[in-house]
Amino acid sequence: MRKTENLLVLGMFCLIIAFVIEMVGRGTILTTVISLLFIGIAIFSNAGYLVLTSLKNNKK
Repeated sequence: MRKTENLLVLGMFCLIIAFVIEMVGRGTILTTVISLLFIGIAIFSNAGYLVLTSLKNNKK
């Protein structure tokens, strides 16, 4: 259970970082790319969380 919780925390942390970068950044291409990178990490970590929890629920 600890690994799945860490994936969820990673996803939320990446979304917060992306939001802060977009607020602080001046709209340059570099800040947009970095923000999209963090959003991509958040999507994949949350997808991993959903897959692991659904597999765990199916085993029960």
